[in-house]
Amino acid sequence: MSATLDAKIDLNKFYEIAREDIAKLIGVAAVNSAAIFNNTSNNVTFYVYNYIDTVHWVSAQKVLVAPGKYGTVAASGAFFKIHPNDHKQEEFLVAPHKAYVYSGPGDISPV
Repeated sequence: MSATLDAKIDLNKFYEIAREDIAKLIGVAAVNSAAIFNNTSNNVTFYVYNYIDTVHWVSAQKVLVAPGKYGTVAASGAFFKIHPNDHKQEEFLVAPHKAYVYSGPGDISPV
């Protein structure tokens, strides 16, 4: 099961909502989900893998996020592995019930 959320929000509002109540961003989309704000000028497809996945053949989910928007990612485990545009060398981890700002390869910030 995968869920997507198409929502536009400015970065300052994203930070404010994420600090106050992450559930407002994630809603009921998925029990173990996280929110990622795309702070780049390009579309980014976030490929989501379970933390214990070492082969990366089949993603648990993939979410296309336009610039200036955010999406929810979900998988199982205490963390999820995220590959922006399916580039394993740019892998980063996210935790459920958290929010992040993606500003490009190697530039991910928790809120």
